[in-house]
Amino acid sequence: MSNDHSKAVASELVSINSERNLTPDQYRDLADIPPELEWLANITNAKTRRAYKVDVAELISFTNLKDHSATRTVTRAHVIAWRKNMESRRLAPTSIRRKLSALSSLFDDLL
Repeated sequence: MSNDHSKAVASELVSINSERNLTPDQYRDLADIPPELEWLANITNAKTRRAYKVDVAELISFTNLKDHSATRTVTRAHVIAWRKNMESRRLAPTSIRRKLSALSSLFDDLL
């Protein structure tokens, strides 16, 4: 399933709740949604969801990962290096904590 299709399916999760039963196609499509997109779809506050999406994308960029699925290979050493990078860029401590919180939330969900 393409990433764009996965995003479209994830965004339709709310509309599925209003239907009585899943169709076979909906069942198959939901099974194909990457866990990282499920995690984002489960964050109900739109502002938090947007911020967390940006935060995880920043980590992916910092580590030169190809996509969200590669976040499963991130180690504590990578997170420490990212934190030190954010500190060297003089990001506000609250911003750093939020970014690390986003990552922690994602990792908790992936377990």
